[in-house]
Amino acid sequence: MIKKNLALLLLLGSIYTLSAQEYDKVNGIWNATFLDFPLSDKLSLRTELHFRTISYFNVWNQQIFRPQLSYKASKYVSWRGGYSYLKNFDQDVTADPRVRTEHNIWEQVQVSVPLKKSSFSTWIRLEHRFQEERPLQRDKSLRSFDFSSRLRFRLTYQKTLSKPDAKVLWNFVAYDEIFTIMNPNGIPYKFNQNWTFLGFRFKFSEQLSLVSGFQKNNILKSANNYLKNRLWNTILFYKF
Repeated sequence: MIKKNLALLLLLGSIYTLSAQEYDKVNGIWNATFLDFPLSDKLSLRTELHFRTISYFNVWNQQIFRPQLSYKASKYVSWRGGYSYLKNFDQDVTADPRVRTEHNIWEQVQVSVPLKKSSFSTWIRLEHRFQEERPLQRDKSLRSFDFSSRLRFRLTYQKTLSKPDAKVLWNFVAYDEIFTIMNPNGIPYKFNQNWTFLGFRFKFSEQLSLVSGFQKNNILKSANNYLKNRLWNTILFYKF
């Protein structure tokens, strides 16, 4: 009897927890271009340009400019560091001001593990973020920024699907990325968001490749309130 009551309490508790969480849903399109400029065998510059919308192409969501420096420490280990400038748009197109600006500086380490006809890779990125404080001010002279840090962890799996002599090489790609907010002592303590991606990578030449697929983001907006973004994500890579 006690076990039955305990099971019933656990079931009711889980139902209450799920019902207490509210989800807002949007659909989006993310397009980006990554431009690589080799400086030496181990050193290169990359510039990322991101253009993100919701309601498909109808409403701006985010614009990102992200220059960075990459160092290839070995065949399977690389380091990156750079700066990001972000324009985050309010979903309400009538909001005034509508754009919340963010500047961040970040460092990242990536490790790859090759397998037979497939590979795993993982990277950890630490972001130091300066975001405009709310409520946003129309007068730019009155705007101020708060500081926080965020840790991002991504695990990626790729599997080769094409024959080695194919004109266009293509892989299946899947990754999951977790974002956590860090406290002032530098310890991750709060879930921020999760990205899950399934798609394909097409290599047209040594200079040009394309990754495209479906992505679902779950983003914590406030206590028990989440934004669920279903989107199509496409990135063009070009190496000079």
